[in-house]
Amino acid sequence: AKLRLTIPEVALPLLKQKISETSKLIAKVNLMHVAGTGRQRIMGEIPEAIWTEACAKLNELALGFNDTEVDGFKVGGFFAVCNAILEDNDVNLMSEILNAIGKAIGKAVDKAIVYGTGVKMPLGIVPRLAQAAKPGDYSATAREWKDLSKTNIITGTGKTGLALFQEIVKNTKVIHSDYFEGGLVWLMNKGTHTDLTVQSMEKNLNAAIVAGINNSMPVAGGEIIELPFIPDGNIVFGYLDAYLLAERAGTQLGQSEHVRFLDDQTCFKGTARYDGEPVIPEAFGVMTITTAAPATSVTFPQDKANATT
Repeated sequence: AKLRLTIPEVALPLLKQKISETSKLIAKVNLMHVAGTGRQRIMGEIPEAIWTEACAKLNELALGFNDTEVDGFKVGGFFAVCNAILEDNDVNLMSEILNAIGKAIGKAVDKAIVYGTGVKMPLGIVPRLAQAAKPGDYSATAREWKDLSKTNIITGTGKTGLALFQEIVKNTKVIHSDYFEGGLVWLMNKGTHTDLTVQSMEKNLNAAIVAGINNSMPVAGGEIIELPFIPDGNIVFGYLDAYLLAERAGTQLGQSEHVRFLDDQTCFKGTARYDGEPVIPEAFGVMTITTAAPATSVTFPQDKANATT
């Protein structure tokens, strides 16, 4: 009989999707850690002092205060992995799976900050701008509600080159930064960022190079942040510290081999609890660099585990 040698299968390195850190926006917004009901106090507009005679009485100035109340909603999910897969990998697959859950939560939080519906999740920047009427549950102690749907949602005219960047700069006139000292931020997907870079080459090649190296908006200035869920040609811009993100509980990760013991699977889960909304919505705008109107909503994964039908 011939002797046969069994050659074991080689475990190759784990191929992972290239994604950014857990969240791109949490570090940019106004993040507050709260345990109970949270309220963000907002000082009203500072009035102008009144001139008078040196010995005359002073006039009383009006300085109002408003507040924004926040709740807390859970975001998270779990993976169930066959134990054989965990056992047959040279890499620390458990650590990689828990890391993936943390990044998945970060992606969900970023998406909610920009496009959240406000129903079982934070209210996003763009849906607030799109409100054409004051919501029925709008707090009586909050700032005066303003219709921004006609001023801060801007459809492009299809300009190119220098004319496009002139239009972008002009569009920033609709936002207000009286409450903030942070820099202007531009949110868009990679395709839109690439289109802007190409357009900047038409008049000034150096502008395109600077935009690529410094990741900043040519001509207008301000940091560009790429987010894949923003539709092509859409740019959300403004001052991110005008967005209040209330954190009830940061990302919590865990694992258990008992949940699906008879299935010989290990479950990995992650949860976090947040709420939020733009406390100064007029600090934001959304535009397109095409002739299409800006998208005011995007699709979120369905909550199938809690579906009632």
